[in-house]
Amino acid sequence: MYNFLLGLHNLLRWVILLLLIINLLRHIAAVKKPFGATDKKLGLVLMIFAHIQLLIGLYEWFAGSWGLQNFMNNGAEVMRNSASRFFAVEHTVGMIVAIILITVARGVYRKSITDDKKHRRCILLYTFALLIILAMIPWPGMYEFGRNLVPSF
Repeated sequence: MYNFLLGLHNLLRWVILLLLIINLLRHIAAVKKPFGATDKKLGLVLMIFAHIQLLIGLYEWFAGSWGLQNFMNNGAEVMRNSASRFFAVEHTVGMIVAIILITVARGVYRKSITDDKKHRRCILLYTFALLIILAMIPWPGMYEFGRNLVPSF
C-alpha cells in the first residue's frame, strides 16, 4: 500500500503542477475581466488535488521510513544528513506552505475587493506556491534522494 501511495503521490505532483500553471495563465489572461465561475472552479479543483496530495504525503510521513520513523530511529542525526533532512523537514514544510498558499488563493474570490485585485492576488499566491513546489520536489539527480519523473506503482 505504501509503494502504491508513493507512486500516486508522484503522479499527483504532475496534476498539481499542470493545474497550477493553468490557474496562473487563466488569471494572467483575465486580469481585466470579471472573476467568474470558471476561476472559482479551477481554483477549487486545484485545491482539492493539493489537499489529497497533502493527505497522502502526511500518511507517507507518518508510515514511511523518511519521516517520523527516521526521527524516532536517528534523533538529531536526521538534521545532519541532507537526504533525511530534506524528506523529514524541508519537503514537508515547504509543501505544506505551498498548499496553504493555494488554499488562501482559493478564498480570494470571497473577498469584497475588485476583480482586478482578486486576479492579481491569485497570480501572486499561485506563483509563490509554484516556486515553492518546484524547489521542494525531489527531482531526479537531486543529490542522493531524487525520485523518478514517472511514477512506479
